[in-house]
Amino acid sequence: MAQQTQKVNPQFANGNFIEEVRIVIMEDTAQVAATKKEMEDFYKAFFIKPRTIFNPLITDLAISRINEENNVKNAYYEIYESESGSGSVGRSVSIQIYVELTSGEETATKAKGLFSREGKDFPLLYESGQAQFKFLVNAGLGFYNDENALFAQGEAFTQGNPIADDPADEDTRFWMETFVEPGISGISKLGNSNIYWYGEASVLASARNTSDIYSSGSAGHIDVERLYTGFLITGLGKNKDITLNANYGRNFFQLNDGFLFSRYSGSSNAGPRGSVYSSSRTTYQKNGNLSIQWGKFRLSGHFLEPQELFKDKQQNTNYTIGTFNFNNNKNLDAAISYIATTGGKAKYATPNGAIQKKGIYVINPKLWLTNIAETGLFFKSEYAYQSHTQEDMQSYAWYAGLGYSFKNIATNPSIYYRYAFMKGDDANTEDYERFDPILTGGLGNWVQGLNFRKVLGNGNIVSHRIELTSWVSKRMSLSVDYFYLQANQLNNLGGLPPISSLKNKELGHEASVTLKGLLKDHFTFLGVVSYGIPGKGLNEAFIEKTPNWLTVQAAVFINL
Repeated sequence: MAQQTQKVNPQFANGNFIEEVRIVIMEDTAQVAATKKEMEDFYKAFFIKPRTIFNPLITDLAISRINEENNVKNAYYEIYESESGSGSVGRSVSIQIYVELTSGEETATKAKGLFSREGKDFPLLYESGQAQFKFLVNAGLGFYNDENALFAQGEAFTQGNPIADDPADEDTRFWMETFVEPGISGISKLGNSNIYWYGEASVLASARNTSDIYSSGSAGHIDVERLYTGFLITGLGKNKDITLNANYGRNFFQLNDGFLFSRYSGSSNAGPRGSVYSSSRTTYQKNGNLSIQWGKFRLSGHFLEPQELFKDKQQNTNYTIGTFNFNNNKNLDAAISYIATTGGKAKYATPNGAIQKKGIYVINPKLWLTNIAETGLFFKSEYAYQSHTQEDMQSYAWYAGLGYSFKNIATNPSIYYRYAFMKGDDANTEDYERFDPILTGGLGNWVQGLNFRKVLGNGNIVSHRIELTSWVSKRMSLSVDYFYLQANQLNNLGGLPPISSLKNKELGHEASVTLKGLLKDHFTFLGVVSYGIPGKGLNEAFIEKTPNWLTVQAAVFINL
């Protein structure tokens, strides 16, 4: 049997979309898949189904409740990356649940945890069919080496950047970053109701040992990371198929695959926080979510405010999002989102002066198809129309990607091509037309070139991307990414100062190789080599040489 996808640590997948749920029932030596009715009953009992957000708290409690059944000897689950998709980090996930039945009577399951079994279940504090409380511990250690970072034009590219007191030049930068995040998480069913309370709290300390590509010397920072609470109500409605989920606080968020909002753009990590490459902080400082799931339909609303770097210079830009989604739990995922910038002091540079970001809105339809006609073919596309309630601004962006997953080959290789367009501003028109990519990001998804992203951002870009992915061992996958980047317009006002006006639309090429996988169940390795070659658009912006940029990165993450 071909190995299907890469196993992922549940904490590493926290906040990712669920693409598929499978339940395998084991009795003696037989293994059978759950029936359609059993799957529907599971969906109704728990908020765990395709196109919802994976939350280890909710899934752990579901497994605990299954283990309490008299005819269940053992139940557990594993997380895998989706069988079809793109991106080396943060892909949708599949949940595989294993339920081992017993042939005889079993005694009632006893509570587990440090408070009930003499410390044998660390990091579990307490678990029963009604509640679970446990320690969470996340940590990371990364080593980073850059040659000719910022294409050896660090001073020019970082003009006005308050953290860039030692920008890279034509040199080598090697440094280490580390972080540790201890905390506590809990979920509890309220009596005999279908209401669950849940929440998490953690503190994150991060540090680097010496200069990175922007800032000089060592740095360290400690602050609150996760701090949220919420409630979940299942089994509502006549058919018991309506679920309501609400939460608020400092938490993760991602819209689709990060085209407009990425979980990796929720917080700043550079400068004094000492985590510019490891991106240890990812929670939004204000994050309110309300979703109603009704069968195959989901209606959700979100309020977001990202965490900024300096508390005394806060722009407090915030966003309100409404999304209506349909997913047939097979191969179709369609949605439309309305996004409004509803507050804050941030401004957007235009040829006629700065305009307020407050008032920008986006209409964002999405269509994703997986395993088309049972062939392994998959398709992903989104469109974003952007305008302003008070200013003469109209723009748009879109992408379309087509891929194929070779499911019958043991190493499960896949190939993916994506064309992406983010409009630039035509200086000859009255309306301002440069697309604002809001909080896009995500390694292998909307970091369009690991090196180029740091000088180009994502506005005024036309990109061609080819991704090849395959297993290299039972635990490790290898991805090769190639980006060809062009500008839509020569007028690039809104980009970094040296390239605010271009003489040529060719921006450059970048190739990346990513090795990722579980070293052991709680240890994840991520290694990246990326090589950026500047095109004529960058070369002609400088008198001096703009050499190629090589970065080599290796990190290990621990998730308990």
